Amino acid sequence: MDAGRIIVVDDYDDTRELLEMILADAGYTVVSAANGSEAVALAKAHMPDAVLMDLFMPGMDGVEATRLIKSDPELRSIPVVAYTAKPPSTDSEADLFAAVCIKPCPPATLLATVRALMPPA
Repeated sequence: MDAGRIIVVDDYDDTRELLEMILADAGYTVVSAANGSEAVALAKAHMPDAVLMDLFMPGMDGVEATRLIKSDPELRSIPVVAYTAKPPSTDSEADLFAAVCIKPCPPATLLATVRALMPPA
């Protein structure tokens, strides 16, 4: 059963792999990106049900990538969850995200957050 498509974005391989395992075990199809630029390209290519976005990455960070996703009429309805060690620093940044999960986020909390954002089956 496919619970939905999720893009996982984090510059740390271990974090991406852990999130991929947690989400795949819960039935999600997972595509991953190592930076914001890859995330935007994958969002256009895969039209995911949600994006799990690290905020602090080299190159294009998660805030900029989320702004680009939200500025695209075809992508703007995709919920983006900030998955980060430090929450967004301003209200305008926080408003970009459907939810925020602070690392280390327990798997049950992460899955509950993602499930709440998924379209009904």
